[in-house]
Amino acid sequence: MMSYSVTVLDEAAAVVMVSELRNRQDEVPEAKAQVVGFDPRKAAGFENRVLLSQLQYEEQGRMSFGYRTAQSGLGLAVTVDHELFTENAVSVESRMTADLGRRTYRVRAEAGRPIMVVKWAAYADGPATSDIANLAAMTHLVLDDAQVVGREVLIEEQQEWLADYWEKADVEVVASTPGVQQAVRWCLFELAQATARAEGRGIGVKGVSGAGYEGHYFWDTEVYLVPFLAHTYPFLARRTLRFRIAMLDAARARARALSQRGALFPWRTINGSEASAYFAAGTAQYHIDADIAFAMCKYADVSDDLNFLLTEALPVLVETARLWADMGFFRGAERSFHIHSVTGPDEYSAVVNNNLYTNLMARLNLRRAAQAVFTLAELDPGRYAEVAATLDLTETEVTGWQEAASAMTIPYHEWFGVHPQDEDFLNREVWDLDNTPQEKLPLLLHYHPLVIYRFQVLKQADAILALFLAGEEFTTEQKRADYEYYEPITTGDSTLSAVVQSIIAAEVGYQARALESFMEGAFVDLADLHRNTGDGVHIASAGGVWNALVYGFGGMRDYNGDISFDPRLPQEWSYLRFGFALHGSRIRAELTPDRITFTLEDGPGGIVTLRGQEIEVIGSDPVLVPLFGQGLNLPTLTGHVPLVHGRPATPEEVTVGLPSEPVE
Repeated sequence: MMSYSVTVLDEAAAVVMVSELRNRQDEVPEAKAQVVGFDPRKAAGFENRVLLSQLQYEEQGRMSFGYRTAQSGLGLAVTVDHELFTENAVSVESRMTADLGRRTYRVRAEAGRPIMVVKWAAYADGPATSDIANLAAMTHLVLDDAQVVGREVLIEEQQEWLADYWEKADVEVVASTPGVQQAVRWCLFELAQATARAEGRGIGVKGVSGAGYEGHYFWDTEVYLVPFLAHTYPFLARRTLRFRIAMLDAARARARALSQRGALFPWRTINGSEASAYFAAGTAQYHIDADIAFAMCKYADVSDDLNFLLTEALPVLVETARLWADMGFFRGAERSFHIHSVTGPDEYSAVVNNNLYTNLMARLNLRRAAQAVFTLAELDPGRYAEVAATLDLTETEVTGWQEAASAMTIPYHEWFGVHPQDEDFLNREVWDLDNTPQEKLPLLLHYHPLVIYRFQVLKQADAILALFLAGEEFTTEQKRADYEYYEPITTGDSTLSAVVQSIIAAEVGYQARALESFMEGAFVDLADLHRNTGDGVHIASAGGVWNALVYGFGGMRDYNGDISFDPRLPQEWSYLRFGFALHGSRIRAELTPDRITFTLEDGPGGIVTLRGQEIEVIGSDPVLVPLFGQGLNLPTLTGHVPLVHGRPATPEEVTVGLPSEPVE
């Protein structure tokens, strides 16, 4: 709903007000003529129509349109209505085509007599099987209800919703650097727009802000957005996860097509089918299965929603665990478990064996699936019997998941003292980023993937992301060694990277670099740092900004729903405030250089851990805990040579080079 008012001030005048609803068709041929090279981050051009007209009609002044998407067949209907408020003489004209609804008001406006047009629009969408006429009828019902409620009440309800959102999601920062608070709240506002009406439809990688990536959904949602939603708006997290649950049958079919048991969720999709044509950097990212399982467990742990985990989520946990058990294999006398031919989050390495991130997340997937099954068997044997029969599940199969998880191969190089991104990663040549011209960045737009795959160079955090999501599996010293190795060779060509780099940099003691990486994430769209904000904002990066604030500088960890803190407030900041959830209770944390204060805002409260000390947060009184420092503060890293044992790797340890330039 929107309103537009005009008042002639001095003397009578003719006023024309035009309201339109358009199905815009981009002039693709002309646009293509201006394109120099292919950019996979942008939406592909379409030579033909995107929305195929199915119906249009006018009924009682309302204009209704129905469409079906050309490729996926999704249904869409929209109805627009207008209300005119004026004491002036007016004539009204309407025009409708398949792609245009226009209402024109011609007013003989007298001085001081206002003209106000209120425009109402309602949308409905559905799967390929949806009936377009029914979708259009739904839009009429929505408009009926909205107009009965009235404009003022709707505005008031919207204001109340936003006030509640800011109360729960806001993060307050007092920083010496200008613009930080504004950038943080801008990211949070983008998250509100993108997630408020997910309602089983998922969250597109660009939200509702642009056509980049063609509106598709990726694993970004589960890893970067669900933790934010779980701690701020848990019911939105649950709705978002139901979008994946609804795709389970399609994921089962996809697994069968790839000769696998269980289910394989699409790396890129809009309707449940895999939309990526490049398997090496698409379908091979099997970690999507573990990411979805991770997000479901994260939501359930944070919100204390065991029922969701044991009902709606359980088939997903079972089928994704089946995929890992079938895809991996035991090898050697030690019977170690291996997963081959996968691609991790870093798309500058592809189709590798024993990717660290994939193996760690698969292990988590296997363990949590087994735990959920056995918990259901203990709490509700009757329901367990039904589920086991429906899913053809046996205790032997579930214990097999536990065996695979316990035997999972976690790559580690004894001499380098680091966890290789995959079992062959350290054998490659290191890309010489110090001598790579700026005009050759990002690498994905200037080099063939096969060239990039031969080098140690990262598009985005991969092993570093594993250090965060599975952080309880590593010591602080191991995390620091891994960070020192991978940070110098990470290009950050993906907007998913900086926020994760910030979190681990803060944890292991590189405070200046942590703040630098955070600022890159916070301003990636406001400053158009990747020169593609015009295609839509980076919603996952916006979610990552919240993660960097809370998990990075706030030092919070929420493994298995248990909350712990080890703060890392930047020297340039004097205050940080955020909210988080503890088993369904809501708590506010306020951090300064010398103390942290916890205040229970809703629920019974509970226990959090601060640097090994248990803190009870119950009742209405704030709990103030002194802090002695903000952790280790190491000199910032310089250059692009990996560090080994705290010093730059030698030529005997790594080979640094660049690909040959094309011969003219």
